[in-house]
Amino acid sequence: MIAVIADDFTGAAELGGVALRYGLTAEVQSEFNAHADVDLIVVDTDTRSCAAEEAARRAASVAELCRGDAVERVFKKVDSVLRGQVMAELTALLGTWGQHRALLIPANPGLGRVIARGYYFIDGQPLHQTDFARDPEYPAMTSDVLAVLGPAGSWPVHVLRPGEVMPDRGILVGEATSDADLATWARRLDDKTIPAGAAEFFGAFLKAIGLQLAERASVEVESTEHAIALFVCGSTSSYSGSFCRRCEARGIPVLRMPPGLFGINPLSPKLIREWADATVKALEIHPRVMVAIDQPLCRDPGLPQILSSHLSELVEQVINRRPVDHLFAEGGATAAALVRRFGWKRLRVRRELLPGVVCMQVEGMPGPLLTMKPGSYAWPDEVWKGD
Repeated sequence: MIAVIADDFTGAAELGGVALRYGLTAEVQSEFNAHADVDLIVVDTDTRSCAAEEAARRAASVAELCRGDAVERVFKKVDSVLRGQVMAELTALLGTWGQHRALLIPANPGLGRVIARGYYFIDGQPLHQTDFARDPEYPAMTSDVLAVLGPAGSWPVHVLRPGEVMPDRGILVGEATSDADLATWARRLDDKTIPAGAAEFFGAFLKAIGLQLAERASVEVESTEHAIALFVCGSTSSYSGSFCRRCEARGIPVLRMPPGLFGINPLSPKLIREWADATVKALEIHPRVMVAIDQPLCRDPGLPQILSSHLSELVEQVINRRPVDHLFAEGGATAAALVRRFGWKRLRVRRELLPGVVCMQVEGMPGPLLTMKPGSYAWPDEVWKGD
């Protein structure tokens, strides 16, 4: 079995989709359960928004559980633009597993996300000049990879070019601008090195251990063409705003978060109830409805988690009154809040609609299906089925 430790739920789901692409059965878990009958388990530690010490503690706890006989290989999933407590978690894993180095490849060249000359670029633009500069929790203030990562305690950190000699100790960040670079790094992994990175490096890792792309990379699920679907948009990316407008242009109702909930004040049950009333009424008329934040975020500490909590409370109230067949969740914090609100601990990966857009089914439950994606990724045209 392969075990992956991820720091958020959409990232965990994304790697489950990659595993499916390579013919593996996969499950995303919020609590590690080695007895799942699958080839790969991705554990979401929900540490993207944690303080460094807590993130390290959770990562080490799961790493300790992964030392059992059932786990043959491990991989650490990190955010492709290095948000979260990347160094704290990697150093915790090095200490837990007693290894001397980690190879970190966060680049996703297929999405235009590359590292060259020690700097991070997205579609040719320096990271700090993209939408990620406005991230509410981890705004990109620089494109210098070492500056983004920060210190790693007593562990040395090196940025290396493909083919450059790898030091025996430390956290090694590999530059990568192509699939060939990812493959080069993956072939250099050994038993002394913890592999870490984003989705495309994970694919290269699977290839390096002998797996090939599967001809049929999905598990049959019931058609959702005529299903009742609820889109839950917790992202504030520019893409998310445009998607809301596209939905409205297609006649899909978009019910935005009431302004009174957009702040760090205590939750207002009345506002949530009124929002839920409007959503239920819309679902009685339309087969597809969206609920969304659709406002620019200020950088108040903890605000993204508060807004995700509002969204998950809304969805719970709606589903208790008007069950839906399919939930589409946009944004990692939103997806995690939904999963935890409903107590879903194990989700079987069923389909990968696009890289990063993954459909899952709660273990032991017929529905609803849950399809999720990161806020900066696009929804595929398939989500419009049923319009």
